[in-house]
Amino acid sequence: MASFPRRPHPLLRHRNPVSGLVALRVLGALRSLWSAPAIGRPVEAHEVRTARLLLRPYRPSDEADWRRIEDDEAVRRGLDWPLRTARQVREHLIDRTAHTSLSQPGDLLVLAVELEGHVIGDVSLHLRTVAVETRVAEIGWLQLTAVGGHGYATEAARAMLAIAFGELDACLVTAVIDRSNLPSARLALRLGFRPAGGTSRYVTFVIAASEHQPAQPVRAASEAPTTGPETVDNL
Repeated sequence: MASFPRRPHPLLRHRNPVSGLVALRVLGALRSLWSAPAIGRPVEAHEVRTARLLLRPYRPSDEADWRRIEDDEAVRRGLDWPLRTARQVREHLIDRTAHTSLSQPGDLLVLAVELEGHVIGDVSLHLRTVAVETRVAEIGWLQLTAVGGHGYATEAARAMLAIAFGELDACLVTAVIDRSNLPSARLALRLGFRPAGGTSRYVTFVIAASEHQPAQPVRAASEAPTTGPETVDNL
């Protein structure tokens, strides 16, 4: 195997030692700009047990349960997902199994929500900014329509919020919800979120670390009033 001498970086081609030192400093500054910012200690996916649920990373063996979720029209409508083929569903699941760490902006962590041995949905955190003073994550959740009304989504989301404000040390957590998705908007309000703006289609809810309350006993959604406003704005 042939080897070739490495050419010095153009910024380092100086005979003057002072100029060379300046060049090294400039190169170091440029490298710091090129490198994506990251939190000091990444948050890794792990199992979390709540009163009734197990939160854990997805597995390829969850395919049958994931197919049920993808086939749920209400889930697809709420998340604006297309109707996928069997192969696309499998690929989507495999993609979800890879989201297990939060370190840099854009990282996504997803935990499947398991009830009595079956996956009924998931909760997720999307890391938006990493600076300690302004660290922000976006939370997401989805759940099979058939298991609604028992407080499972609230229970799972509370556990993920504990990770966001505990392990991740976020200052603020957001939730972006389609205006037509009233169940998700009501869930956000139950968790302590408040609306903070949005667009003609989406509402952005926020909750600060100082507003976050420890997990409390979950009241089933069926215990809530059955009548309510027609739009997110009137919740």
